[in-house]
Formats: sequence, structure tokens, C-alpha cells
Amino acid sequence: MFKQYGTGRNSVKIQLKTLSRSLPAHIMTSFFMVYTNQELHQPAHSVSEYIEELVSIFPNSQFLQSQQALLAHNSRDFEEAESLFESLTKQDPYRLDDMDIFSNILYVMQKGPKLAFLAQIALATDKYRSETCCIIGNYYSLRSDHEKAVTYFQRALKLNRHYTSAWTLMGHEYIEMKNTHAAIEAYRRAVDVNAKDYRAWYGLGQAYEILEMPYYTLYYFQRATALKPFDQRMWQALGHCYQKLERPDESIKAYRRALGSGSDRGVLKQLARLYELQGNIDAAVQSYKQCCIQDEDEESLPQDVSVARMWLAKYELSKGDFKEAEMHALEVLKGSWELEEAKALIRDLRNRKLELS
Repeated sequence: MFKQYGTGRNSVKIQLKTLSRSLPAHIMTSFFMVYTNQELHQPAHSVSEYIEELVSIFPNSQFLQSQQALLAHNSRDFEEAESLFESLTKQDPYRLDDMDIFSNILYVMQKGPKLAFLAQIALATDKYRSETCCIIGNYYSLRSDHEKAVTYFQRALKLNRHYTSAWTLMGHEYIEMKNTHAAIEAYRRAVDVNAKDYRAWYGLGQAYEILEMPYYTLYYFQRATALKPFDQRMWQALGHCYQKLERPDESIKAYRRALGSGSDRGVLKQLARLYELQGNIDAAVQSYKQCCIQDEDEESLPQDVSVARMWLAKYELSKGDFKEAEMHALEVLKGSWELEEAKALIRDLRNRKLELS
């Protein structure tokens, strides 16, 4: 059905719309569309419309609650996903379906005690379920016991050879153990089982990046980005890869996609550097200025902001705008980075002012 999958940003979206029109107006069509949109990593609003429609009919459906939790997880709203999964476990303490995803969330959030409790419950419920082995594997991984984690992911695969998550997570563990070739083999097995697993493609890109094989890295990051085009991390990795290959135009395009409507400082800093290399100083200035915007709850000056302000201070000095240059340099002194350079620039500014007076 989805022959064009991954070849263009809108190809899957168009085919899903065509498919939905060809299906009967039936409640099972909505369930099918929820599952299909989730599997094909479509944006949250595409899935939530179907889920909301079904929740109004089945308000107590655990399947729909799990889909809401998965949607939050896929959107990287981990707090919301955690809350929804906790609600599910309270309703059904013996539930193991999707609990491996819950363990991934607790792992990312570094919530060791909760992950340990989930592992105990899963073990008591059914120690022969692949999800149970995966949860325990995540627990050991969080404790940096990577060999034991691999053992449990291998157990999960003995129970279910087509369990993609176990192959992918085992690849991550081998990366941590600096066994890159074993990681590549695990990731390859994951994509053999499920070619839509963007995490495995992304893992392959990272593995070949470690091996310093940039063209392989580029290919695998492109595959991951095609599968998850709305994920900033995919575009950021692609931008970095193009940067290493000295292809600045493609790198800028990728970083712009990574930026989207947000203001990630790491991406802005990379964009500013690329613009500067291309001689597009005005665009570099705008990127560095965006990088300087701080949230109200930020108490200290982040390193990226210090670097951006230092660059802007030098830029304003080169233009002869001493006031703006001094303002940026004084802001740098509020942080812990670029301090000596900022102090030297302020001294230089004051000497120039004395000479002019």
C-alpha cells in the first residue's frame, strides 16, 4: 500500500487520506487509522482527532488510553506519557502490553525507583513475556550494568525473535560497551524485522559515525529522517553529517528543518557558524541574536548564550558600535564562560574610548 513511504514528506499523509476515503464509515476504520498513523509516525494532530472521536464512545477503553500514552511518548511529552501509563497500571496492575514503552520513558526520565518497581511487578506477573525481559533490561541499563542488560534483551529475543525494540535496545547497549560492530549487527536485525523502526536506522547512523564512515552515516540518518520527518533530532543529526562532509547548503537546510518554529540554541549556533563561513553575516547575526533569548526561569547564563554574545560583541566592535559591544560583553560576565575574552574586550573598548576623548 505505502510504496512511496519515506520518499517525500507528504507522500504517506496523502496515501493515508486516500485510504481513509476508500474505507467504509465504520468505527473499526477509526481504530485502524489510529493504529496506522501511530505506526507510520504521523504528527500528533493526525492521530489525536481519531482518538478523541473514539474516546467519546469508549471513555474507559484501556487500548485508547495506551494509544494516548504512546502519542505523548512519540511527541516526546514524557511527563504526560508517564502520567497516562501510571493511570493504566492503576486500572490494571497486571497489564504488560506497552509496558516496555513505559520502561523506556522511565529510563529517559532517569526514574530508577519507579523503573525498579515496574520491573518487579512485570516479573511477578509473567517472567516469560518478552516485555518483562525488556523492562528488566532497561532497569540494568539505567544502573550502567550493560552486560546484564544485554542478557535480558537476548532473553526477550529468545521468547520473540521479531521483537524489534529488544534488537534496537541491545544495539544501544553495545554502543555503550564500545562494541560498535555488535551494535551494527543488532540494529541491522531490527530493521530486517521492522523497516519502519526509525530508532534502529538512527542507531546505525550513530554507529557508523563512531567508525568515521560519513557516507554510511549520511545514508542511515536520511533513512531515519524519512521515517520521522517531524523529529528535530533526526534533522539535527543530518545537518551535522552534512557539515562534516563540507556540504554547507544541505547542512543549513537540515538545521532549518531541525529548528522548525522552535529556538534550539545548539541548532542556532551551528546555523550561525555556517552562515558566517558562507559570508552571510546578516543571517549569522540574526541566528546569534535568537540564541541570546533566555527563558525567565534560567538563572545562569548558558554556554551557548555566552558564545553568541561574545561573537556579537566582536561584531559590534568591528562596526564601531562601542555601546552595543560593551552591552554584550558585560552580559557575558554574568556567566561562567568566555570570561577572560570578555574582560579583554571591555578593556580594549575603554582604551579606545579614552583615545577618542
